[in-house]
Amino acid sequence: MFEDLNKNNSTRTVKEGIDTEGMKFVNIREFLGKEVQVDGFFFSNSKFGKQVVIVGEGSLINVPKRYTADFEAIRDNSEKLAAVLAGGLKLGNIHEADTKNGKTVFFDFIG
Repeated sequence: MFEDLNKNNSTRTVKEGIDTEGMKFVNIREFLGKEVQVDGFFFSNSKFGKQVVIVGEGSLINVPKRYTADFEAIRDNSEKLAAVLAGGLKLGNIHEADTKNGKTVFFDFIG
């Protein structure tokens, strides 16, 4: 009855054949005005809590924490996750904007 509450921590969220070892961490700001092909993603824990890291363009891309829930939803939806792993997701319209807490980066999901 409660099986739907189990989280499968072994769910693969990065395309097969991609080795993230040795990839450099970069900030999403490095891709302002460009599109990023998403090869996968994973979650990390920092002093600010759980955060998503995008694997793409040969880098590990740090994005604002507010996108963590979106990627958790992708991970938990087999159809969307399969589309990511098949190369069906890009980040576009990557731009910086002012907020009450300073400048931050926003992007759109394309795919």
